[in-house]
Amino acid sequence: MKPERDRVRSQSIRTTPKIRRRQELASNSHQHPEPLAARVLPFLRERICLTMPSDITYLDEVLDYLNRRLLELGIVKPGDSDVIVALDEAIVNAIKHGNKNDPSKDVRIIAELSARGVRFTVRDEGPGFSRDGLPDPTDPLRLLVPSGRGLLLISHIMDDVRHNECGNEIFMCRRVIPNQNSPRKTRTRRD
Repeated sequence: MKPERDRVRSQSIRTTPKIRRRQELASNSHQHPEPLAARVLPFLRERICLTMPSDITYLDEVLDYLNRRLLELGIVKPGDSDVIVALDEAIVNAIKHGNKNDPSKDVRIIAELSARGVRFTVRDEGPGFSRDGLPDPTDPLRLLVPSGRGLLLISHIMDDVRHNECGNEIFMCRRVIPNQNSPRKTRTRRD
């Protein structure tokens, strides 16, 4: 005869089909390295809207949150930080150059996630800028200048980069190769 404690334990293990399915998913997650959402990714369309003050102290939390979503959904693989680097550059540009570090002004970030990839829009409240007026960051005379390479990085990392007419909003896309969930190696740019 089983001790009382074992009988109680065996009785409490009885679960509903819904709970058993969740337990199966949790126990099988270590057997399959793909993200839990990988099976539903083809049907996914998620839109995340964030509005943050122009204060750099919020940047890490915003980037961490968006990076977790990208990883959880399998849009980027662990260790692939390129997309977050591009997003970091865009937000920092909006805070420093667009809003001039004025915490009373906001930066709006929209992330649109789908099976095809990710699209970010970053908008500041500044007057905007013209790309024509920017110095060339690849000019040998500017190699030791500690800033001015953000847009160059963004354009090399993302598949598609565009700005609105006045220059206070950037649109960036990174596509995913179908059935492989890895970023494309070939890129096209539209300025």
